[in-house]
Amino acid sequence: MIKYKCRPAIHTKMVCEYCELINFELPDEYSHFQYLSDEDLIGFYTITNLFNFIEQNTSNHIFFFDFVKNFIQRIESFTKIDFSSNVSNASKLLAFTQFYNQISDVNWHSIETDDSVGLVSKRAKKSLAAKYGDLFIYASVMHVLKLENEDKSSLIIELPFSSGFYGSNVELMANVKFNCENLSVFVKKDHRDGIKMLPYNENSISNIERINAAAKTIPPAELSLVSLANRLGISARSLQREVKAEGCCVKGIIKKVRANYIISILSKNDLNVKVTAYECGFKNLSTFSRHFKSTIGSSPTDYVESLKLKSI
Repeated sequence: MIKYKCRPAIHTKMVCEYCELINFELPDEYSHFQYLSDEDLIGFYTITNLFNFIEQNTSNHIFFFDFVKNFIQRIESFTKIDFSSNVSNASKLLAFTQFYNQISDVNWHSIETDDSVGLVSKRAKKSLAAKYGDLFIYASVMHVLKLENEDKSSLIIELPFSSGFYGSNVELMANVKFNCENLSVFVKKDHRDGIKMLPYNENSISNIERINAAAKTIPPAELSLVSLANRLGISARSLQREVKAEGCCVKGIIKKVRANYIISILSKNDLNVKVTAYECGFKNLSTFSRHFKSTIGSSPTDYVESLKLKSI
């Protein structure tokens, strides 16, 4: 059983995009995330480490909330949840909780009473993951759910730790209680909500999906059997056994991740092979062509020509 925790790449991608927008330079280890799709799974703590780096190197003490304001529409589009005024706040919160619990290892729970619906996330100890997770939930509830001032009286947000734990971000928080053991958000039902609203959904991320998530978290140039096994916290031999039991092979997973990376860069560069080779870290085209053919199965020229023919 692979225990590697993962979540969608969209949140890490959004932070990287925002940093590029404001000319904030990030370490090279984050550059490949821009080539992943929003739905691709990556390591759960990738965004935690990214936010920690930013917080340690920025003079903007409310970076997190400035970032959320810029990309909240991406989150709305990604969830595909109806956040319009036609839907009750309780239904929005329930859908939001269920969505993220299905596609990641956030471990949120929905709680329903006769007159309210709640999101609860258990917190055992103070950690960076807990800090940024709490901030994300708070920002999402306040912005994505579009709670107006008159609605805030029906909202209860409890954070597990003291206000100091969240740093300067607390300056922008309202209607929050601190030191409450777990994070919880409760929204009152209204006349549109039924007596029983809570469905049952179970997280269904497979072993192979978790292994692929770890592979996509590693920069392609550093991806290997050993680096992948280390990222998963198991031995190389154990990884090979786990993958074989699923009817796959580690070499195939690594090859596919690298192939998708190269194809994404090529697509971004409008099929310019020379520019793509440079971005992939190759100093000459012949070496890149050999790597491309061994990874993709055809030469860069043949691959580009086949795509052009398909578009005619």
